[in-house]
Formats: sequence, C-alpha cells, structure tokens
Amino acid sequence: MLKDKLIEALYDAEIVAKAFDILPFDLYLMGGSGCIMAGYLNRATIDFDFVDMEYSSKLNRVFKMLAPFDLIDYAMASIAPDYQDRARQLREFHYLNVYVLSPEDIIVSKIGRYSEKDRQDIESLLALSDKVILNRCIREVIGRNDFSDISKQVFISKVALFRGDFNVPDIEK
Repeated sequence: MLKDKLIEALYDAEIVAKAFDILPFDLYLMGGSGCIMAGYLNRATIDFDFVDMEYSSKLNRVFKMLAPFDLIDYAMASIAPDYQDRARQLREFHYLNVYVLSPEDIIVSKIGRYSEKDRQDIESLLALSDKVILNRCIREVIGRNDFSDISKQVFISKVALFRGDFNVPDIEK
C-alpha cells in the first residue's frame, strides 16, 4: 500500500472504533508500514505490522479495516523492552493512538528476520539512526528473559551478520 492508502485505512479504523464505542487504544506500527507512515522510507508495502498488545477480540472490527495486517508477537520478536519510550506518535490521528517505532527499533526488529528486503530497509534506516541507541536496543533484546530462546539464538546470529554487513561495531555510552 502507498502512504495515502495506509492513512485512509487508519482513518477508517478510527471511524469504526468510534461507531462501535470502542475506547481509544494504542497501535505501535513497525515494518514497512511504520517506515512509510513516519517518512523513514518511501516505498509500497502490502500490509500493516504492529506489536500485539494482547488486544481484546472486541477490536476485531477495527483490525478488519487494517487488513491485511500482522500482529507481531512480542515474545517471538526482536523488540527492545522500552520501544514505547522511543516511538513517535502520528498526530494526524485523533481517536486512536497511533505510534511508529523509532528507526533504531525498526532496524532491530528487521535484524531478527534479516531478509534481502530487510537489509535494504536497514541500509536506508541507518542514516536516520543513532548507533549508541541502536546498540543499546540490540543488547536489551539479547538480555530479554521473555524472548523465545530459539528466536534469541537466531537474532544473535543475525546480529553478527548485520554488524559485518553494515560495519556497526558494538559501542557503548
């Protein structure tokens, strides 16, 4: 979807939420849709990706407006625990609380899968990111106790590839 289609779908989701008296809730966008909405990247995407906040099934009507979408399971995803602190709220939405993860958090989430498309996105996002914050996010993901062991091992191996491919040493401050 292009940015105007993503915006339209989010506005429709707000309309449905209001129509069914659903209280405002938070949506944390990531992936390609998040990058497009925040202006980090300019490309098309086929779906919304957002962090699963253990939403109630009564929100299904709202989520149908965002189809196709992927709810990203926090326990399986390479997301730093404090991602919400760095997320940017999209102010054009006035009912739902729509946020986009920071460039650093999106990079870290893309390291977990590290496909060719992810590497292309990472290359663009690196210019917008703070390497100190990026490294802190990587360390925090590795240190998570609630991160699937298998996913964590895959992430650690992908971090090594990422550091070599993009010359991003582990720096601290």
